[in-house]
Amino acid sequence: MGMVTQPHWSENPLLGFDTETTGVSPLHSRIVTASVIVTGKDATTKNWLINPGVEIPSAAQEVHGISTARARAEGADPLFALAEIRDILIDGMKAGYPVVAFNAAFDLTLLDRELARFGLDTMTDLLGREPFPVLDPLALDRMINPYRKGPRRLETLLVRYGIEASDLHDAENDVLATLKLLHAMKDHAMLRASSLRKLHELQKETQLRWADSLNRYLAASGRKPNAYGHWPIFPRDETTGPDGVAMSGQPAASSDASTLPPSPDLPVQ
Repeated sequence: MGMVTQPHWSENPLLGFDTETTGVSPLHSRIVTASVIVTGKDATTKNWLINPGVEIPSAAQEVHGISTARARAEGADPLFALAEIRDILIDGMKAGYPVVAFNAAFDLTLLDRELARFGLDTMTDLLGREPFPVLDPLALDRMINPYRKGPRRLETLLVRYGIEASDLHDAENDVLATLKLLHAMKDHAMLRASSLRKLHELQKETQLRWADSLNRYLAASGRKPNAYGHWPIFPRDETTGPDGVAMSGQPAASSDASTLPPSPDLPVQ
């Protein structure tokens, strides 16, 4: 009897996930919109507009276009919306299908804190472990191109990989763009040869190396180090980053950026 070849992870369903938020902190911001796209034979798309229960700052409104008035009038009760998002992601991960998110530590930490804020079980609570498997094209690009200079925002990586996308900073469009980006990366030798477990660990190691390199660079240049090394989720008791700096996760009110505004001078980004 011949050996049965298991399909490569890229041939199985993926769960693309993105959020748009009230601000820049995964610890304190609220989710305004979210999207989950499940690929495969039974492909589905689910979008949420959520009433965050707080004012949406003008800077965030300029990014994603959702006003406080609209969120209050049309938004779902966060108690139910957050649980629904969590359950879809958990069902996929339990089946062995990866959550795909650009700058995953922002979105997954944000969802974790939102669930805890409303007294709901988090994904970590229900899984009994950190979210797994997770694929993050930002971490993967840092892994396969560690010394390339320049920014690694979603829009810049789309251009670098020759992918057309429009209307970014919309949760569904950002998920579609992120899935396209992963598709463009999947034939890299490291991604083809690695299991989801191995890729998960490699992404964790990559994030730690990136944060260490960036923090050393910032300290040497007289700036406060505030890159964060935990991936794919911040520890529950974490409230600040290195040197006591409050964690912001990214410089815009969505999850498509690195911890700090990119600089072409950074040795590793």
